[in-house]
Amino acid sequence: MRILFVIANLANGGAERVLSAISNEFSKQNDVHIAVLERDFGLYKFLPNITFYHLGLKSGGLMASINKILTLRSLFKRNNPDVIVSFIDWTNVICVLSNLGLGFKHIATEHHANEYLKSAKFRIIRNLAYRKVDGLTVLSRSDFDYYKFVKNCIILHNPFFLEQNYKLDIKKENLILSVARLEAVKGYDVYFRALSLLDKKLLEKWRVVIAGSGSMESELKDLAKKFELNIEFLGHITNVAPLYLRARIFVLSSRSEGLSNVLIESAFFACARISSDTVGGKELIDNGENGLLFKNGDEADLARILTKLLCNESMIEELGTKAMMQTDMFSIENIFKKWQQFVGDIVGKNGK
Repeated sequence: MRILFVIANLANGGAERVLSAISNEFSKQNDVHIAVLERDFGLYKFLPNITFYHLGLKSGGLMASINKILTLRSLFKRNNPDVIVSFIDWTNVICVLSNLGLGFKHIATEHHANEYLKSAKFRIIRNLAYRKVDGLTVLSRSDFDYYKFVKNCIILHNPFFLEQNYKLDIKKENLILSVARLEAVKGYDVYFRALSLLDKKLLEKWRVVIAGSGSMESELKDLAKKFELNIEFLGHITNVAPLYLRARIFVLSSRSEGLSNVLIESAFFACARISSDTVGGKELIDNGENGLLFKNGDEADLARILTKLLCNESMIEELGTKAMMQTDMFSIENIFKKWQQFVGDIVGKNGK
């Protein structure tokens, strides 16, 4: 079976990590090709038998979009895949338009919560395009319910990506960890305001650590200084596993999440997780059972939950233990089996 994966960029992101993991697995028994529309930052390892098309196309504007459509259409004809698998909303739409009249089987993968796209006009365009695909993968029950108008929609969670050969008996430290890009969507301003509301004595024996880089780094450092918060900014960390190993509490304050890889990763390392009640947060956390949810954007609610957790040692241990119990379902082996079944079902349906 020839599979053509299509993605805009191979940068640092959840969709890109899914592509690298799934394409490598498929390539062991299939003819796998990957088209990168714009840039490949060289962050991922791919098996040598995978064929790449680095198209080097520009983004933005009508003419750039038309050029992408024409270039992809030509590639589809030459490549003649059994199935096209595209990643993320606008690349999905471009692939639908490129495939008009060609009739190649097409699976679109959605890695954002449906409400992430704010423009009503763009949502209409996306939704109309998704009616044309042969299959759609989403990350949550909420999105599955939203896209009920799409044929062959399925929930396929992201797999757990980190190495699993770590010793989990390493003693935990009083470390509150967050791993995310320093961008507005990650809600660090909400997190910092929540920390500023805490009784300062609660944090005396704790380290607050952030791993990640981004355009708001300077602004967030200034905000931490303004609130007199002792926060360690570590920048981008390639291997975050040692941090997860030591952290007792993990905080994710995102304004929007389709499905958070870091909530899966922190669960594997038995961290007590706190998350905003985004689609992704509610998909992965049963509030009060294996983690705690706070109202999205509400620093007072986050401060209340942090206070509750920091004052309860047994709750920290219990939430971490219960979080770790759900991680088997996110193994690459289990997730890939579902991918194999889904792709096989789509390709096996009669006609192009």
